[in-house]
Amino acid sequence: MPDLPVEEAADWLSAAHEHHLETVFVVAPNTTDQRLARVCAAASGMVYAPATTGVTGSQGPLHPGLSAFVDRLRTLTHLPIGVGIGVSTPEQAALVGTYADAVIVGSAFIRALDSAPGPAGSLQAALLAQRLIDGLLRSQPAAA
Repeated sequence: MPDLPVEEAADWLSAAHEHHLETVFVVAPNTTDQRLARVCAAASGMVYAPATTGVTGSQGPLHPGLSAFVDRLRTLTHLPIGVGIGVSTPEQAALVGTYADAVIVGSAFIRALDSAPGPAGSLQAALLAQRLIDGLLRSQPAAA
């Protein structure tokens, strides 16, 4: 719920619970511990941490404190932590995959689809998805 403040979410949370829907809030690294605790307590499904300080679709370097922010969130919730908003390369996905439970690459995927009409765009998106998956697999420890 990127634009719904937890302080105003009571009606939504009640309806979501009634209909068995998860509520995923986006939380920023500069959020106070007190507010993070409220957000994490109200969230379900996962907590969404932005990888950059920009908006959805941003490209560029990942936030330098991203790993520490994920660690901070882990002290406040048992829910999985998803990281997105700015993860746009296989290298970034691989790095984020070393500390996040989910790596979200929606905008990168949409850009690949938009790169060409029809099957060509679909092929570009599929190739990007494969590169991202390969990067994530390389970031995971080998199975014993």
